[in-house]
Amino acid sequence: MKLVDLSVKDFLNIVDSKSPAPGGGSVSALVSALGCTLGRMVAHLTFDKKKYKELPEGEQIIFKNSFEEIDDYRKVLEELVDKDTEAYNLVMAAYKLPKENDAEKEIRKITIEKNLKLAIETPLEICKISKKTLKALKIILKYGNKNAITDLGVSAILLYSGIEGGILNVKVNLAGLDDERFKMETINQLDEILVTSKELKDEILNVVNNSL
Repeated sequence: MKLVDLSVKDFLNIVDSKSPAPGGGSVSALVSALGCTLGRMVAHLTFDKKKYKELPEGEQIIFKNSFEEIDDYRKVLEELVDKDTEAYNLVMAAYKLPKENDAEKEIRKITIEKNLKLAIETPLEICKISKKTLKALKIILKYGNKNAITDLGVSAILLYSGIEGGILNVKVNLAGLDDERFKMETINQLDEILVTSKELKDEILNVVNNSL
């Protein structure tokens, strides 16, 4: 059974166990997915409102497009909950390969490098998708039901937490790589994501807090 098909209680229990996976990566994906659902909840609570229906058609289309985008992002994040654990298992399997002679050591080294890069893809994608969701969330904030504005604040916090968690999981896997060029390129991506995402999160929270 996939992790995303577990009950909330069962998922909590499997994380709260001796098993190292699912761990921080899968939880980060889930946290960001929850951020998506809160953003869409506010949109759901907006569509029937008089103020929304009075908006120009073009602005309604922008709002609906953001609403649909966030659903696409949520679906990707749900997949990443399981993919992160699968990637972790591949890395662990690589480290368990035999190393009794030079040939085995070389195969093991190549496999570890390859699987670490695969393990980096998932949390990096969590970061990228979460950043995109924060951008879409600004549209929901602009036109959304003001009675649920704090839910958008929580959504932004969750998405940013998913990004920070994803970054940590990228970095821990980068540490085991020999490919310095790949490492530098990935670090540069992380720096850009973090800076941009913090700006987006802070903008949203400032609006939310100023409305209270």
